[in-house]
Amino acid sequence: MKELITQEIGSFRKPEYLARDFHKIEGTPRFKELAEKATRETLEVFERSGLDNVGIGGEMFRWEMYEHPAERIKGIIFYGMVRSFDNRYYRKGSAIDRLERREPFHVDEVNFVARSTDRPLKVPITGPYTMMEWSFNDYYESREDLAMEFARIINEELKDIQRTWDKVSGGRKLEIQIDEPATTTHPDEMDIVVESINRSVEGIDGEISMHVCYSRDYRLLYDRIPDLKIDGYNLEYSNRDLLERGLSDDKRPGFNDLKYFTEINESLQRRKFIGIGVTDVHIDYIEPVELIEDRINYALKIIKDPEIVRINPDCGLRTRSREIGEQKLRNMVAARNKVLKNL
Repeated sequence: MKELITQEIGSFRKPEYLARDFHKIEGTPRFKELAEKATRETLEVFERSGLDNVGIGGEMFRWEMYEHPAERIKGIIFYGMVRSFDNRYYRKGSAIDRLERREPFHVDEVNFVARSTDRPLKVPITGPYTMMEWSFNDYYESREDLAMEFARIINEELKDIQRTWDKVSGGRKLEIQIDEPATTTHPDEMDIVVESINRSVEGIDGEISMHVCYSRDYRLLYDRIPDLKIDGYNLEYSNRDLLERGLSDDKRPGFNDLKYFTEINESLQRRKFIGIGVTDVHIDYIEPVELIEDRINYALKIIKDPEIVRINPDCGLRTRSREIGEQKLRNMVAARNKVLKNL
């Protein structure tokens, strides 16, 4: 297994020619043409940066992680705009009837990206708990019932993706990332998180990871490592860290809770991997290679096994310019390479 895999784990800023008219042309041949062009250009950015895993090409076919699947589900109506993180807004939907997929969410995107690069890919899909948390419920008896219905629909989508992948992957491993930013919003609902994610990935043959960003307490996630039927986490750490160099606990506060992760992970018969966010996607400041190197080395002091550590930005880089996003990725890869030389 390769050590310290570098990976893209989310969105990337869309070129202006696509972003400007995205909603006006979505669903038309012109949209397909521009989304494919933007995907090819973004894959070139990722490949120039030296990434091992290029994600899904920056999610050029999607505007927003909730709306994209929600508007393809029968039984949801939209009431209006609400604010999410990053001063971004999305149309919040309500379940008013039994949920059913109108059409696939990501199959065309996966088909195109897989044919456009021979690099390893990771397909992100918004998870069932977040879809439930970010929706109104005007039909189902409970939040758990709604989450499990989203899980059923996501499982249908993943099975369609798997069928497409088998045709176009050229033998590459299918990698699915369940995006769950809302996961730790209600600590008393972690059972719903686990049950809905496990239902979502039922029968999927591939590597399954979970991405969570900006949680107040990752220990809630670490506690459920044994219960979740996934292979690893891709998490945010640099947003909580300092911009100073150093390998001591006080210099690397954003990464301290990896000790708790390791304590639980080492007790498992089959350990999970951990993707560590080493560059902050909320600031334009481009972290120097040496700072990122310290973050990686600090994590390795705790985890020790570089084969279960992956290197990624905290989250998607869509909030930064394409130029800043590329430089952050370049520095991330350069830092990984320096660490590998000294292992």
